[in-house]
Amino acid sequence: MATKQSPRTPIQPADLNAPFFELREVAWLLKCSVDTVRREIVAGRLPCSQRMKGSKIRVSRADLDAYHEATRLVPLPSPRARRRPARAAA
Repeated sequence: MATKQSPRTPIQPADLNAPFFELREVAWLLKCSVDTVRREIVAGRLPCSQRMKGSKIRVSRADLDAYHEATRLVPLPSPRARRRPARAAA
């Protein structure tokens, strides 16, 4: 018996170079939940390109790339850069 997948389950996009993505595909690309994607859209941090009452919300590739750049974390300095001075030999 086949089970129906939840509408909140992120799915891998069929085409990673597509011009538009659905919410579930955006969640998979950003490695977060569909609810998080919805909250980001409502907060205005992630623009949605196509939003019509009663239809699917789609996010453009350009908007997704801009969101990723804006929210990307700066990498931490290498652990070697914070090395303690060597102790004196006993």
